[in-house]
Amino acid sequence: MDIIQRNFLRLLKCGAFGQREQMEPMSTWKWKRLYQLSQMNDVTPWVYDGIVACKDDFFLQIPASQIALWKESAMQADTEIVKDEEQRLTNPLLNHKLQQLTEKEGDTPTLELLYNIIRLARYILTQGINMRHLLELGIYLRTTKDQINYEQLTSWIKKLRMTKITRLEAALLIHFFDFKEDEIPFTRVKANKDTVRIADDILNTSSEQVADWYFTQGKNVFVSTTNSSAMMWHVRHSAKYMSYYPSEAITNFFANFAHSLSHIEE
Repeated sequence: MDIIQRNFLRLLKCGAFGQREQMEPMSTWKWKRLYQLSQMNDVTPWVYDGIVACKDDFFLQIPASQIALWKESAMQADTEIVKDEEQRLTNPLLNHKLQQLTEKEGDTPTLELLYNIIRLARYILTQGINMRHLLELGIYLRTTKDQINYEQLTSWIKKLRMTKITRLEAALLIHFFDFKEDEIPFTRVKANKDTVRIADDILNTSSEQVADWYFTQGKNVFVSTTNSSAMMWHVRHSAKYMSYYPSEAITNFFANFAHSLSHIEE
């Protein structure tokens, strides 16, 4: 992890969770790269809050023009958690179980935390670890911790066969945001080498290439991609994370494949 990424995480933790850490000195160019990193991960408002909170830090020397850009971007960004109208899984059996839970439980903090875990899990399978979704999961967990039925949540996770991918999410909360194991009592986890490898991927890979993964009709009868490298990235990505949630990963891949086919120009 380089200095830009370290300062990025320090400011993000400060802005989202109030954790103050000593900043490291950086050049104007590196501060610009940190801004780009925050934009790419859709967490600019929280990083800007960290900048404001750490303004008295000796090494937080950001040019006024960049501060103005940070402020403008933070004001324009939407910090509201985007919720799906209906939370679903692509595996029919698992989705049936999820819908049964939804109908039975109604709107509870425990079920909403499960939705946060599922939302991030599906994003992992489709586009990779999303820093904003991970941050929102951490914020929700810390702000509602006393309202969660952890025994019930653990049971649901097992029922939906999400144990391994939930452990991955928990490990990333520990790695990025310094969560303690006792803050995540619904799964047993410790950050390891795989966590560090995946964390490096998060900070170095843009999800924009996934947006190019659409199929168009060529001059012949075969379907080709507008961006073959983007398609191959998606195939490799799906294979890399499949072991974390195999029962959902396969159906999720084909569901996205079918979605892309629906964009063929007739």
